[in-house]
Amino acid sequence: MGGVPSVPQDRSRRIQVIAAGYSRTGTTSISIALARLLDGPVFHGGNQIFQREDAWMREWCRMIDADGRDPPAMLARLRRITAGYAAIADAPAYLLLPELLALYPDAKVVLVTRDRARWYRSMAPIMRSVAVPMRLLAVLLWPCPTWRWLPGYLVWAGKREEKRIGLEFSPDMLDKHNDWVRRNVPPDRFFEMDLAEGWQPLADFLGVPAPPDDVPFPRANDAAEADAVTRRVLRTAALAWAGILAAAAAAAWQAHRLWTAR
Repeated sequence: MGGVPSVPQDRSRRIQVIAAGYSRTGTTSISIALARLLDGPVFHGGNQIFQREDAWMREWCRMIDADGRDPPAMLARLRRITAGYAAIADAPAYLLLPELLALYPDAKVVLVTRDRARWYRSMAPIMRSVAVPMRLLAVLLWPCPTWRWLPGYLVWAGKREEKRIGLEFSPDMLDKHNDWVRRNVPPDRFFEMDLAEGWQPLADFLGVPAPPDDVPFPRANDAAEADAVTRRVLRTAALAWAGILAAAAAAAWQAHRLWTAR
């Protein structure tokens, strides 16, 4: 989530792999691994949602605005947004799993699993950070390009999640998610793994050569990267509002001086 978002150069490429593991199950690690195995850019949801340009996020929100009321338009926008990527991972990818499977009928699905107690401890800070009134968050992020669209995205994601597995945050949430993925993916396109298994099983499933034995499997720290992004969002919003308030105060003081000088 803290890495640089991938921007595809060859938009003719299509999604070959959907990494459907829940956030904080090693989504950054599996993204790095897939980028190497497939030799192409990977759409990591956290990086894209938080770090792409404002126009990109506006297009994303136009896509989710069509959810439920204009499915063909939603699919068309989703196809444009994901064009050029070799794989997709992290939220909102798993929230859009049915749509992605429809758009990319040849894509394979990889479900990374993790000990549910460790996942719960890792996920808790994220759940707390989004448990704020959306109106307050909308005001806070209003002056921040890209991030000003975040409240609308979170509202949409919450509705999808409630319909999919419910909103109760507990260790059971990970089990519900994994079961939902298993039910919704054809068995011949599905692979479940633990990151500790390394390169070979994943490479075999994808039908590509594994890296040499001396190349370690990626082990990125999702939690540290997500925390860094959260701090940057809050710091940027605070500085933006400080600038706005300072400018307003200066304008008010100048107006007061002009008025009293009459």
